[in-house]
Amino acid sequence: MLKQYEELAVLEQGDDGAIVSIRGQDGPSVLLGAGYMGHLAVVTERARRQLDAIPTRFEVSALKLLCSEIQTLVSTYVETRNKYEGGPSANVSLAVALEELEELRRTLETQFGSSND
Repeated sequence: MLKQYEELAVLEQGDDGAIVSIRGQDGPSVLLGAGYMGHLAVVTERARRQLDAIPTRFEVSALKLLCSEIQTLVSTYVETRNKYEGGPSANVSLAVALEELEELRRTLETQFGSSND
């Protein structure tokens, strides 16, 4: 069910979202932009893979929980966006593609050295 709010006040606005006040809600709320959600998805997946590679003798459960919580946020966003828009938005797709391209560049640079030598 789509909830309609009579009053939404922007308290602070940035490039990736805003802090808002919604009448009837306790405290400020955070609104994140589509591009930033794509960025969070990529960064969280990268962090999760790195954490999975850490030997079990190190305590990383809090970091794994943080990644899981962010992944839940991203998954909920994607499901909701697809429900109302029918598929990934261009901003999210572009953000994910740019992050993946940057990760590939770093991987190739690590394996084969910098081409600027």
